[in-house]
Amino acid sequence: MRIIILFIFSILTGCHVIQPVTGISYKGYPVGKTTERDSSYINMLRPYSDSVGKTMNQVLVYASNDLKKELPNSSLGNFLADAYLAMARKKFNPQTDVAFMNHGGVRIPRITAGPIIKGTIYEVMPFDNVLVLVEVKGAVLAAYLDRIAAEGGGGGVAGLTMVIKNKKATDIYIGVVPIDLEKTYVMANSDYVVDGGGGFNGLKQLPQQRTSYLLRESIVEYCAAMGVEGKKINDQTPIRITVHE
Repeated sequence: MRIIILFIFSILTGCHVIQPVTGISYKGYPVGKTTERDSSYINMLRPYSDSVGKTMNQVLVYASNDLKKELPNSSLGNFLADAYLAMARKKFNPQTDVAFMNHGGVRIPRITAGPIIKGTIYEVMPFDNVLVLVEVKGAVLAAYLDRIAAEGGGGGVAGLTMVIKNKKATDIYIGVVPIDLEKTYVMANSDYVVDGGGGFNGLKQLPQQRTSYLLRESIVEYCAAMGVEGKKINDQTPIRITVHE
């Protein structure tokens, strides 16, 4: 019986003619407002669309004024850095001193005043970067701030203030105390930056706590907590980065 099966298989495979590929072509199908909708696909996707829409349209908190991606002092970047600092302190280390939002990683130019929905957080932070806490000497922190001053000209920060003069970070205060170059601080930042993204490699080998906590999730939880407390997001805090020519 086994021999018969093998014989039949050899006949079938032997009769198969391999067709070589002689060319590749494609046809474009434009999609726009004038394109006729396929109701069968719409009906198939509606349960998923309704579910996603319900989640993404959830109002988390209200912004009292526009939050803008700008330099040197970014109200939008500061809002995101505030979220990282607050959630780092709450979930991982209450002694976290400072937090940063890479200016180039902010993917929308502003969040307008009014309700902030969950979908907006996914727009501003579409990447799956995670929160990393790094123990950093004041001298290294100052060097990192120098790079922000020279290369970016500012951005989102929390827990500190500084002045940019001649593309250098000066008058640096951690909280309300001048930076101590010998002291060890705890920085909250993204894995992208800690791993050298943006060109600063001084954080890679430092003691660090690498979490699996998405930056996006920290923003969502921060906003939700603010909303429950009846607080609003605003940029009426003191200016964190100024430029003196």
